This record gives sequence, C-alpha cells and structure tokens, in this order.
Amino acid sequence: MSQTRDRVCCKLSQVANKGSLMSLESPIGPLDRLAYGLRGHINRFSHVVINVSDLDRAVEFYERTFPVKRRQRLNGPAQAYHGLGIAQGQFDGWVLENKKDASPPGDLIAEFPARLMHLVEWKSPRPVGAPYREANHVGIYRQNSLVSNLVDAYANVIAHGGRPYGEPSRIVLTPEGFGVTVFAYRDPDGSTLEMIGAEDPAGKIIYPGMMHHCNLNVRNLERSYRFYHDTLGLDPTAYLAPAIQPAANGSLGDALRNPDGSEFNEGHMRFAATLMGVRSDSRSPIDVLEWAVPKPYGAPYPCANHLGIIRVGLEVDDIVAARQRLLLTGHSPVGPVETWDMGEFGTRKVVIFEDPDGIMLELIEQQTLPDSRPPFA
Repeated sequence: MSQTRDRVCCKLSQVANKGSLMSLESPIGPLDRLAYGLRGHINRFSHVVINVSDLDRAVEFYERTFPVKRRQRLNGPAQAYHGLGIAQGQFDGWVLENKKDASPPGDLIAEFPARLMHLVEWKSPRPVGAPYREANHVGIYRQNSLVSNLVDAYANVIAHGGRPYGEPSRIVLTPEGFGVTVFAYRDPDGSTLEMIGAEDPAGKIIYPGMMHHCNLNVRNLERSYRFYHDTLGLDPTAYLAPAIQPAANGSLGDALRNPDGSEFNEGHMRFAATLMGVRSDSRSPIDVLEWAVPKPYGAPYPCANHLGIIRVGLEVDDIVAARQRLLLTGHSPVGPVETWDMGEFGTRKVVIFEDPDGIMLELIEQQTLPDSRPPFA
C-alpha cells in the first residue's frame, strides 16, 4: 500500500506542477485560503446520507456486506426541514460506523472520528424515485470501501442477495497504467456500493476494511475543483486521468448514457477525477469526477426524500460563522441555520446547500462536550 500511495502522490505532484486545475491563482493574485471560504471552519467529513425504502432490510444488508456496524439511532420527532424543502417531515434511521473504528463504551472519546454513514427511511413524506442506474449520472453515484479480500467480499455480497455489476476487475487510473481491482454492486433499493482491494502483497496482513470515498459525478471538473478547493477549503490528494479503456473495467454499473438520454454502447470510457480531503485526513475523501467518454448525463436528485445517496455532510466548528463565510464567497443557494432533533443522535445545528451542479451538501456543527466549560471561564 505504501508503494501505491507513493505512486499516486507522485502523480499528484506532477499534475500540480503542470496543470491549471491545481493552480491557486485568482484574478487578483494568490488566494489566501484561510481568509476565503470554509477552510478555517471545517473539521472533517461528518457523514454520507443514503435514503432507503426499508430501514430494517437496509441495515441488515449493509452490516452483512459492507464493513460497517450500527452505532446510534436517528429517531427524532416530526419537524420542519426547511433546508431540505420539507415543511413538516419525519424519518427513522441508523448511524453506521466502520467496524474497525468502533467507539469505546460510554462517553469516552479516544480518537478523531472517521466519516459515518446515515441510513434514512423517510416516514413523511415517503421515499420517491429510484437511485441512479448510470455510472455517468451527475450526482453522488457510489459509496466506496476498502476490503482485504475481494474474492471473499464478492462471494459474500452474492450470498446475502446483493447484485454485483460484474466480477472484480482492474480499472486503470493514470496514463502510466496504475490501477486497482474493484467491483460494484447495488443495495436493495439500487444505490451503488463499491469495494476496492486493499491486499497485502505478502498475504500476511488481513485488513478489516473501512468506508473510503464517495463518488460525485460533475459536469465540469475545473469548475467543481474551484468550488471544493477554494470555497470549501478541501485539499487534493490525487488527480486521476487515465487514457480511454474498456467500459467493463471496474464493473462500475449497469449502463452508460449520452447526454441526450440515449444508451452509450461504444464499449469504452474515459474520465478524470480529483480526490479531495480535509487537510491531511486521507481516510474518507470525495472523488470529484467528470466523464469525458461518454459525457455526463442527467441531473442530481430533485428532492431530499429521493431514494439514493443524497448528500455529504461536513462538520464545522461554528455553523453561524461558517454559513456567513459561505455567503461571503457569493455562493448560492445556501439554506438557513436549522436545529434538528435527531433523537438518540442528539440535537444538531445544520445548514443545507448545493454545489455548482446542484448536488446536495450539509454543514453540521460539532457537538459541545458535556461539562466542557473550563473552571476559569
């Protein structure tokens, strides 16, 4: 894995030195990223939200096929979700965490938390629609994980009723030919999950697996890079721009479509992507990807209760200040600061907004620790 990381970092360094995509120059000179955008407020990736039609069925499936386990219930009362466009609504859910990142019992805090997964079943209004079928559909298309043994993981998915798009296969990620072995499959509602092999070449280390990146398909990578880098303050961890390759590589999905909705059957594909993280935290980046062959298709989900991977949440230290900073960049739309009662998960302050393609994002304020006031305050 260290050789893999070195090769990806080397590729990133080369692109950073050559490409305008990685430039920090603004029309008025170098950009002070702490004085502009949310870089000074974002703590970490908080969670990814996946809307499901049957919570009990979904939780069982995810725990059996994905490297996650139950942590807390989401069981707040009926209330207004103005930022989501829902005047009065209610959902049930589960917060899932990496099996390898199990929290200590009680109120102890022992490590910097990795990204969580929120499985949500809307009770009112009920879920609508179906998740994206096309691998090049604009929006949050798939949630990825790293696993130790892809052969066993593939067999396990099938044994528990999952439907892989194909057997594990290699997908090329750089012009030099660096790639990984992966496969993707659908959850019971049709949302796409992906597994990447993270195997020890010597076969001595068994990796327990973890959630990794989620994939955001965008229409214009340079525009999206400016937003996620400059406005949100994220850092690039890798730039991936492979040559054209067979469309079956990586078993990514059921279909590809042209922008006009017609089926793309030319048998090959090409894309470019930037993995972006919060400073040095490389555990759970986002994969901001633009399809070149075929071109991006469709639009993000039109409503917050649509089935599928609906939004990514980022934790901030001060949500009022973060929202104000976001508005000062000129970005819109940005929802109001809201207080959501999420039951066992607690009462949290959130702001809902969208990226340049209309992909839904969320700011959520960090929790104040109980009795955290110092004695001299």
